Amino acid sequence: MAAEFSARHEREEREVLYDTKKQGAAGGRKGRRTRMKLWFLNKTKFFVILSCLVVLAGVIAYFAYGGLNLGIDFTGGSIFTVEMGSPFDDADINAALKANGVDPGSAQIVHGGANNESAIIRMKELPLETDAVSLRQSILDSLSSKYPSASAGEINNVGGVTSSEIVMNAFLSIIIASVLMMIYIWIRFTFYSGIGAVVALVHDILVMTAFVCIARVELNSSYIAACLTILGYSINDTIVVFDRIRENNKRYDTRQLTRWQIADMSIRETLPRTINTSLTVLITTLAVYIFGVQSIKDFTLPLLVGLVSGTYSSIFIATPVWMVFEVWRDKRMQFKPAVQKSKA
Repeated sequence: MAAEFSARHEREEREVLYDTKKQGAAGGRKGRRTRMKLWFLNKTKFFVILSCLVVLAGVIAYFAYGGLNLGIDFTGGSIFTVEMGSPFDDADINAALKANGVDPGSAQIVHGGANNESAIIRMKELPLETDAVSLRQSILDSLSSKYPSASAGEINNVGGVTSSEIVMNAFLSIIIASVLMMIYIWIRFTFYSGIGAVVALVHDILVMTAFVCIARVELNSSYIAACLTILGYSINDTIVVFDRIRENNKRYDTRQLTRWQIADMSIRETLPRTINTSLTVLITTLAVYIFGVQSIKDFTLPLLVGLVSGTYSSIFIATPVWMVFEVWRDKRMQFKPAVQKSKA
C-alpha cells in the first residue's frame, strides 16, 4: 500500500514539474496555475470538527463525573511502603486493604525496590479514626500468613500546599515548553508557522486531557511527564512537515501552485516517514503498556493517545493553521500596493 501511494505521488509530481516547465516556456501563460488534487487539506474542516467533538466529549465527561480523577500528587494523601521480602501479587495487597476498610479502587499499588519486593501504597484518604501507621500495621498483620518476612517501611504524607505547588509547576512546565518551541519554530521558519505549531501542541494536550477525563484515568505526575514527552514528539513531527513545505516553496512557483497545493504535496511526501515512525513508536509503547507494571501503565496509556494525536495534529492542525495565515498575509501584501496605487 505504501509503495502504491509513493508511486502515485511520484507520477503526479512529474506531471506537475512537466506542466510547470511547459508553462514557464510559454511566455504569456505564466500566470496559469496547475490543477492538482488536494488529498488531505481539502478535508481540514472535517478534521477540525472531529477534534472539537473529542474535546467536547471530554468537557461533558468533566462535568458529568464532577471533575478529573486527580491522584494524590494533586490532591494530597498518604504514601506508605511495605517491604514484602519477596515478589508479591497486587491481588493480595488489595485483599488486605479491603479487609481493613479501604476500597482497593481508591488506592494505587506500585512495585518498588531492587527486585520489586517493595509495595508502595498510595491513598488519597484513610479510613475514619485510622492513621497511616496503624493502617500499615493492620495490613502487615493481614499479609503475615502469606508473606511472613513482610516488614514496615517509610511513610510519607503529601499535604495540600505541596500538591498545589506540584499543580502550578506542572502547568508552568507545559507553558514554558510550548513558548520555547514556538520561539524555535519562529526563528527556523516563520512567526505564523510557530502559531500553527503551538495550536497543534495545545490540541494534543486537550485531546489527552479529554481522554483521561472520559476513561477516568488517574491524573498524577506520570501524566505530566507524558504531556511533556508528547510535546517533544509532536513538534518533531511538525518540523519534518514544515521543513518539506519550505523546500517545496523554493522549488515551485506560487504562480503555478497555490500554497495549499504545495502544503498538501509536502504532507504526501513526508507521510511514509510519518507513518513508519509513528507505528514503530506505537508498537513499542503498546508493548510496554501491556507488559509493564501499574506505574508504567499510568505513563504509557496517555502517551499512546498523545502519539496518535501528535501524528494527527502535525498533518491536519498545524499545517492548515500555518497555511491560513500565509494566505492571509499574501492577500494583505497584494492589497497594499493596490491601495497605494489608488491613492496615487
